[in-house]
Amino acid sequence: MDTRALALVLALGSSAGVGAALAVRDALPASPVVRGLSIGERFVPDGAAPEAWLEARRDALRGRLVRLRHDDVDLTATLGEAGVEVDVGETLAGARRVGHEGPWARRLREARRARRGEIDVPLVWAVDEARARAFLERLAPQVFRIPVDARLDLANRRKIPEQAGRELDVDASLAALRAGDHEDEELIELAVRYTTPKITVDDLVSVDVSRIVAAYETKFKRHGKEAGRAVNIKTAASKIDGTILAPGETFSFNAHVGPRTRKNGFTIAPEILGDETVPGYGGGTCQVSSTLFAASLFGALDTLDRQSHSRPSAYIPMGLDAMVTYPESDLKIKNTLPFPIMIHAYLPTPTVLRVEILGGDPVAEVDHRISAEHTDDFIRRIYVKSELSEGEVKRHQKGSCGYDVRSYVTVRYKDGRASERSYTSEYKPAPEVFWVAPGYDPSALPEVPEHAKAVEELQEGETPAGEAPAAETPPAEAQGDGFSM
Repeated sequence: MDTRALALVLALGSSAGVGAALAVRDALPASPVVRGLSIGERFVPDGAAPEAWLEARRDALRGRLVRLRHDDVDLTATLGEAGVEVDVGETLAGARRVGHEGPWARRLREARRARRGEIDVPLVWAVDEARARAFLERLAPQVFRIPVDARLDLANRRKIPEQAGRELDVDASLAALRAGDHEDEELIELAVRYTTPKITVDDLVSVDVSRIVAAYETKFKRHGKEAGRAVNIKTAASKIDGTILAPGETFSFNAHVGPRTRKNGFTIAPEILGDETVPGYGGGTCQVSSTLFAASLFGALDTLDRQSHSRPSAYIPMGLDAMVTYPESDLKIKNTLPFPIMIHAYLPTPTVLRVEILGGDPVAEVDHRISAEHTDDFIRRIYVKSELSEGEVKRHQKGSCGYDVRSYVTVRYKDGRASERSYTSEYKPAPEVFWVAPGYDPSALPEVPEHAKAVEELQEGETPAGEAPAAETPPAEAQGDGFSM
């Protein structure tokens, strides 16, 4: 072949290669995201800006529901509430790699498969750590269960096994949330840590229940308006009955009895709110705490936390009462005896509450006496009540004076030791309260009793001076607003 012929052949070959290269170039994707690509099982619409389209999907998917469960706890929230959402930047980066990386042959194949709908790029999820942690911490109280000690049901001669407590493991639950696929109807198993009770069934045999260290009884009524108190007294007593305290261990009344709610077995009964009695859940519970306090005092146990009522209680002498509200005011007793003890709280008759400290013989003779100083007289308070019929009148509350009381406790131990201590109880005056119908003449009421220093008349909706208006709601189950009498 001559030189001119060779040049012609080379020229023709070169033209064919250029044409093939141009054809490949035209077949490869030109846009950042291959046409027809599926992202998170949804196709990017033709002509749509991929980033804006993904941002819209992210916003919509924040409302997707997720279930969070552990045993009896089953909660539902949105991904947005849990701090989970689509990471638009990372998801878009994954989509842009399709058809844009590697040899041209591979890129060409990916572009063709994308156009046929054969490639799906999964969504990349991100978890806002701070928001997710705060979300889980809000759930923690719904997961929390206090450990319950084993106890003896002395009435039925049976052992009640201990129950492990639990608390939410926020870090492990956060890891489970982070590892989720976040598809529809997703279920996340919450992680928990179990807490062990202090007293197990094996510990029950260590208490000598045939011996009484100390005991105390109080009486109550169970008919009419007192019926609710009777129910609550029996309920609260059952929750502390059989509790064992090892030497040095502290008993918390609120931890064992729990919230005074209908769900926890309590009912509506009179309780103290401000300086008047009102209906509320748990009225009567304080009679159980007071009877327990008196029994522990005469058993020479230590009292770590105790408050007196705002007024003297009819069922127990001044200085021996113990006011409790949930969760603010508690009664805490420490077993300072050299042996384990058991609290036996029960009703020997339908109208008597008895609390016994079992486990050994009395270690001391305990004497309790008080010095009471009258500090303030009470007032007569008259409310006009529109619901009363003409001329009707009711005495809602008996008045009582205020007192400052100092208790003196002398403990004479069997081994010859002796100790003395004192503590104070402050009882504020409680008004005598009458409810009268509109137009009723207050002068027609009985003579003002001794120690009533003034008369206060209030119309419908008025509140006593210095007090916030009462809420127009039925008795609340939330604790801490009043004293359980």
